[in-house]
Amino acid sequence: MSGLLELPFHFIRVPKMRLKTPNVEAPSPMVVFTFIFFTYFLVSSGIIYDLIVEPPSIGYVQDEKGNSKPQVFQMYRINGQYIIEGLSAGTIFALGALGFIILDMNKKKNNNYLFILGLVLVVATYNIAIVFLRMKIPGYGYF
Repeated sequence: MSGLLELPFHFIRVPKMRLKTPNVEAPSPMVVFTFIFFTYFLVSSGIIYDLIVEPPSIGYVQDEKGNSKPQVFQMYRINGQYIIEGLSAGTIFALGALGFIILDMNKKKNNNYLFILGLVLVVATYNIAIVFLRMKIPGYGYF
């Protein structure tokens, strides 16, 4: 079998080339973190939904006088969103992730200000996400 594979090289001369492999430097850890964090922001914003469904950036609803008012949240639809709604929710989720990252950094530095900042970001993110959910589904969580 090897003789069959070597057969073309008895008739064809392989050129002598001095190729150098390109020296590509690895990106810094902060560049990798920024790329992954931005990707997390886009995915949690619902960019894939936005690309497939192509919803409007904001919606409009008519008030009792017949005037149209802008509406950011698509009411009563938990599986639908406007583009601005997704971007604002993605920003809130990214701030929460940043709070957890700050809390993790605080393990090494043991700084009270970092701990308070991380805790405030996490708690504020949770509360704002609940507010967004209550704006999207009125009456949610009230018994």
